[in-house]
Amino acid sequence: MYIVGIPREIKDYENRVSIVPSDIQRLLENNSNIIIYVQTGAGEYAGYSDDEYTAKGAIILNNLEDIYEKADIIVKVKEPQKREYPLITSRHTILSFFHFAGNNGLINAMLESKAKCYAYETIQDDKGVYPILAPMSIIAGKKSMIEADNFITNSKKLRKNKYTIITIVGVGNAGRAAAEQAILLGYQNINLIDNDYEKIKILEESNPTIYKAYKMTENNVRKLLIFSNIVISSIYNNGMKASRIINNELLDLMSRTGSVIMDVAIDQGGTTSQSMPTTLYNPFIRYKNTSIYCVPNIPSTSPTEASIKLSNAIYPYLNSLLLNDNDNDNRNDNGNSKYLKELHRGLYVNFKI
Repeated sequence: MYIVGIPREIKDYENRVSIVPSDIQRLLENNSNIIIYVQTGAGEYAGYSDDEYTAKGAIILNNLEDIYEKADIIVKVKEPQKREYPLITSRHTILSFFHFAGNNGLINAMLESKAKCYAYETIQDDKGVYPILAPMSIIAGKKSMIEADNFITNSKKLRKNKYTIITIVGVGNAGRAAAEQAILLGYQNINLIDNDYEKIKILEESNPTIYKAYKMTENNVRKLLIFSNIVISSIYNNGMKASRIINNELLDLMSRTGSVIMDVAIDQGGTTSQSMPTTLYNPFIRYKNTSIYCVPNIPSTSPTEASIKLSNAIYPYLNSLLLNDNDNDNRNDNGNSKYLKELHRGLYVNFKI
């Protein structure tokens, strides 16, 4: 028998829950030999009550310590916090966004615990898609552009008009979502810069009057950023520390006119030399005349939408992990082995950063 625990997130201003009630029901229907504990209030900020969880078969526990004491598999949203470190032992399997590359303390704590750590951000399918990370990145990109627009709209120094220049550094899921949101918000001057120039060239051709594509070179980054009013910086390699391509020299040049940088890669260490994690309550770092947004859990600003999409993405992997042990002969595989293979790509035990 496996016991699954869903703790209430304790990271500052994290409003998501890892598994929503409807997916609790699916897990219990497909796995007759499991128990699922949910900490009281875990779904509160995402719009789910304890009663909704118990109606689907979960058992409510009052505190974090009880969840870790009783459960073998812990399913989280964000990385374990320092308060959780002493509760994690070698018998635990932890599923979460870990973002180890930006947190040496977390690396050491998890190595010391000897727990199995499945990092959502490194789980990849055979098509190269990151099925758990992708929907969160899309929300992060969209919301980062909305927050940047709010900043510009309320700024006394910057003005939103058709000449406002946006540069998106790294046009993956987050960058593309930010670009699409910028058009919806009325922006008409959007620069795209990425290591994969052919990819963004296709995007430019889809809307050449608004998009302009540039190869990722030091000179192009410098040329674009010193004239940009809004920078969406989301370039990093999954599982690796983000490259701090926006150094102090470049920030000094940008400060001449003032700008806002949305550092969407802050959960992997950030892309500016000034970046450090902030919170939704106090999201900006001020460097001279430049404001840098460094919130590591942007999707938490849309907690219900993000929780549903996250839970739906986690479900097949968690279900396969449980089925693997409850049905070892795989008589009813139903894609179980596929998800297990992908899940184990996200296993961080003896890792090196």
